[in-house]
Amino acid sequence: MEVIKAVKFKYYGDLNELFKDFREMIVFCIDKALKLGITSYVKLRNAVYDEWKRRWYPKYHTHYCHSACKIATAILKNFRKRKRKGLTGKEKPEIKRDFVKLEEMLFKFEGDKVKIVTSPRNWITINLVVGEYQREFIETWKRGELDVGELIIKRDYIIVPFKKEVEFKDIKSVITIDINEKNVTYSIFNEGGEVVKTVRLDIYKVKRIHDEHSKKREKIQKKLAKKPHRMRKILKKYSGREKRRVEDYLHKISSIIVSEAVKYNAKIVMEDLKYIRNSVNKKNKNIKRRLNRWNFRKLQFFIEYKAKWNGLSVNYVKAYKTSSLCPICGCRLNLNEQRLSKCNNCGYFGDRDVVATLNIFKSECGELRSPRTLPDEVWLIKPDGTGELLKVVKCYEKLLNPP
Repeated sequence: MEVIKAVKFKYYGDLNELFKDFREMIVFCIDKALKLGITSYVKLRNAVYDEWKRRWYPKYHTHYCHSACKIATAILKNFRKRKRKGLTGKEKPEIKRDFVKLEEMLFKFEGDKVKIVTSPRNWITINLVVGEYQREFIETWKRGELDVGELIIKRDYIIVPFKKEVEFKDIKSVITIDINEKNVTYSIFNEGGEVVKTVRLDIYKVKRIHDEHSKKREKIQKKLAKKPHRMRKILKKYSGREKRRVEDYLHKISSIIVSEAVKYNAKIVMEDLKYIRNSVNKKNKNIKRRLNRWNFRKLQFFIEYKAKWNGLSVNYVKAYKTSSLCPICGCRLNLNEQRLSKCNNCGYFGDRDVVATLNIFKSECGELRSPRTLPDEVWLIKPDGTGELLKVVKCYEKLLNPP
């Protein structure tokens, strides 16, 4: 299977004209598709090719037409979907940001720089800013272990997708992950279905970051209500800062989990939370706002691509009642105010997040042995991405009753 890891590089170079012309190409393709009622990439390319060539060739290679058509059909597909759901009242989609997507034949990647072909025998050179993280991928690419896919160039950075072929390992160990708003709990099972270790990672910091920025937004909106242009500019700055802080923390969490999976050579199993937003949006305003900031899918995405990059498979199971059914007999658990559950039928007693990891294993692999009640370890994630071990008793004081 081919896996891809996108790596960001900052760069030096003037691409203003290329951004402007590529935006015009996409708008031209969108207008043609809407006018002719075209939804297919191939039909759109055939319909616009001759006129596109008269307008932009020989200044630009004809492969720019192919890229513009692919992007236009993707944008229109999403736009039509949103329109059917009543999420937009516009007649056609807008291109809000400048970007360029280049096929493999339109550039030459040289490690510390990229040569972009504009027309036959003409190109633009941009120099890349290479840090330690990026250098690891460049060195692996130079050894021939990685390939480079289609580039995406934006105003501030360039995204280089490194590709490699991996064969998933034949493994029987399993790590099941339960993602919550304030913590992530995972259990590791051996081939016999016995629990090797259960760990809880504190991610309350993510919620705290969202809460801090929510309060900042409220203050900015009140203070600059009569200056909308300046307000939008400042809100955009803080929104980007919030996103970067959250993603940095989630990357650290996902790296810890995947390193555990690599250590135990385990398949990763998570809950399929695809439609959870539908139930969340039926709640009251405060709960809906809080839970819509929950970054469960982003964390799952980080875990999934890092696991596949290391040759580990990732599966998803239904999330229906994973934390409310007894992992032993399947009866409904009684939950108390401290998130601890008890089964009146068989007497099982345990933490509901640990229960969820056990039920995820049952959904994927069948019966389990030696079920746990509380996590064996609790980790508080430090700024450097490592974990600080807490005692389980302190965990309940700190995680279930956060400051």
